Amino acid sequence: MNLFNQRGKMYNPDVTIYDDAYTYTIEEGEASQRIDRFVASLLEDVSRTSVQQIIVDGGVLVNGRTCKPSYLLRVGDEVCIAQTTAKSTRNAKPCALPLNIFYEDKDLLVVNKAAGMVVHPSPGHVDDTLVNAVLAYYPDLQYVEGLRPGIVHRLDRDTSGLIIVAKNARTQAALIEQMRRHEIVKRYLALVEGVVSVDNGSIDAPIGRDPRHRQRMAVTATGSKDALTYFRVLERFQHHTLLLLQLETGRTHQIRVHLKAIGHPIVGDPVYGSGNMCSTPPLNRQFLHAFQLNFTHPTTGKVLELEAPLPEDLTFVLLQKSSL
Repeated sequence: MNLFNQRGKMYNPDVTIYDDAYTYTIEEGEASQRIDRFVASLLEDVSRTSVQQIIVDGGVLVNGRTCKPSYLLRVGDEVCIAQTTAKSTRNAKPCALPLNIFYEDKDLLVVNKAAGMVVHPSPGHVDDTLVNAVLAYYPDLQYVEGLRPGIVHRLDRDTSGLIIVAKNARTQAALIEQMRRHEIVKRYLALVEGVVSVDNGSIDAPIGRDPRHRQRMAVTATGSKDALTYFRVLERFQHHTLLLLQLETGRTHQIRVHLKAIGHPIVGDPVYGSGNMCSTPPLNRQFLHAFQLNFTHPTTGKVLELEAPLPEDLTFVLLQKSSL
């Protein structure tokens, strides 16, 4: 499925950089509440008790300083969430879980992640993550200070597809630097609701926390960062469209938020879409797949161009659409 020229230069690459630090400026409606309650409202799947431990560990800063969980926020306070897991959950343990190894050499491996698998441990997902599985598969992999073992970039839990895992600190650092320099290309396939009228285009809209639902992201001018997504129509159906997408920026939930913003949310997305699964049996997750991955190997200098076909559940949906 050759969708781009040989050099892969049609679009700019995704520049998601592995970075857990998020900063918020407290506004009038958010003041006078405890810092632990505020942070717990932002972090998905993290209990208030775990948030309190993260604060005690020094993982949350207010105006550049550590604080107590009981600290009362003031208008203008700068809250930085520098870590999203307590120290007790960062010591991931090996756990033998199924792994679809798409590519491997002595320095790195590329996993075709299944939908439903969380990438790294967090409260509620301590021993069932990609990190746990990789540690069991490759026991020599260890934490690099400040980084989870081998992880270079991320995928949402219910997004399937290709993800790079470095086997050593040197490779991990080199790949993260490639991310910073916009040299790693990641492309996605998504089935969206409605018929997209233009053949290709871009969505240029800043993304930040949804002011009404703080666990979600949204297109907003408040506390946001620039975000740019390119798309191309691959196939149109009666009520849906199959898109190929590529990010120029790597904001949280960027593809899902941007597609919602233009009125074409991803099929099956329970947060940013209608949740309509459009298939029988119903699809139990969003139709989003990390399809292509192009990058330069840090050791050999060889350009790796990898492509993971759609998994069975997503292929089944398209077959249903094509038969109508």
